[in-house]
Amino acid sequence: MTPPPASLRGPSIWLMAAALSGCAAIRDAPRLAYQCPEGLRFEARLYQDMATLDGQRGHAVLERLPHQRDDELIYGDATLTADFGLGLEQRLARLSYANIPEAVTCTRVVSAGQPAVPVRAAPRPGPRNPPPFDPDAPVQTNIRTGDGNVGPG
Repeated sequence: MTPPPASLRGPSIWLMAAALSGCAAIRDAPRLAYQCPEGLRFEARLYQDMATLDGQRGHAVLERLPHQRDDELIYGDATLTADFGLGLEQRLARLSYANIPEAVTCTRVVSAGQPAVPVRAAPRPGPRNPPPFDPDAPVQTNIRTGDGNVGPG
């Protein structure tokens, strides 16, 4: 079989690269940017079981809290509860800190030229760190101990 001419190889490589990068972008939750009072900003990624928040004051991972309806997006930990998708156009998020008596309401901002993706949890669990190494876990090997047939040869 002869390879395709060089004029056809270039576009097919670009299409394949675009398709692969599109698959990678679909797998992760979209970044939702929020603007809060006092010039604070953060980005959130919402998943079925957790939310990740990246802001000027660091990174937070919040577990999804039990809720009444599927459209409620409430995440939290011991210090922070975040409620996303509030308001008429689902542009608001309410952050309730354990040590601050009043909740902070933030507004979603969409960059120019970016599509306004809806505020909803991605249809997959969030990224988790692998469990720590267990030195006492059994190790599978191909070493046989004992009598018997060891296979061909």
